[in-house]
Amino acid sequence: MMKTQYNEQQHMGAAYGHYGQMTQAPQVQTMRIDDVIVRTVALIGATFVAAIVTWSMVAGGIESGDESAVSMAFTLGGIGAVVGIGVILFSMFRPVMNPIVCFVYAIGQGLLLGGVSAVFENMYPGIVVNALLATVLVFGGMLALYKFRILKNSPMFTKVIVGAGFGILALTLVNFVGSMFGADLGLFAAPGESVSALQWIIAIAITLWAAFSFILDFDMIEQSAAAGAPKKYAWAGAFGLTAGLIFLYWNLLRLLSYFQE
Repeated sequence: MMKTQYNEQQHMGAAYGHYGQMTQAPQVQTMRIDDVIVRTVALIGATFVAAIVTWSMVAGGIESGDESAVSMAFTLGGIGAVVGIGVILFSMFRPVMNPIVCFVYAIGQGLLLGGVSAVFENMYPGIVVNALLATVLVFGGMLALYKFRILKNSPMFTKVIVGAGFGILALTLVNFVGSMFGADLGLFAAPGESVSALQWIIAIAITLWAAFSFILDFDMIEQSAAAGAPKKYAWAGAFGLTAGLIFLYWNLLRLLSYFQE
């Protein structure tokens, strides 16, 4: 054991010099925007793969009349939803920098996303492709607006987005808990139901919030990279973008379904 420690000390001494004679301090790897992009692609890929699993179960179950496959898919989706809510609540108080937590969130959301998307696609053929395309276009549009400084972050902008985010989270949780007890609060229209004016307003407002919240993510990533933040913060940026893209897709899927009624 002592021999091992001595060898380690010799190795560090060769690299940095003995204590009091160090010519170079140990360097911490800093995050780059490219690091965030690579991690975001990986998380989106994990979400997509998980979505394919429950999509195939639901779509196959609908075609063959296998109710057990559909039930299993939505059980997996329910677990994913609970995990997703837990991670999101955690992220509101601390940045998510653990890659395992990031992937658990992405996979859980994918399991939920695949099953629900298959149901929407069965009711409204083509809606999933349109929602995916709209998500990409909205994200690209917000990135362009930020890059050309047409939209910029500010203390007031942050307060409005964060405050509205807490309100949306509370609204979603209340609706989720109510639905568990069989209560319909009338906040969101289910597929096939007529859409009220209040439901239109809520859907449009949340979709706009989802789009504008990317400005906070872009600003955080840019500022962190410029300040030389540790490389692990790239996971926080990737998590924020992934969660934002998933949330935007959900709301665009809902909003597009309203146009079918």
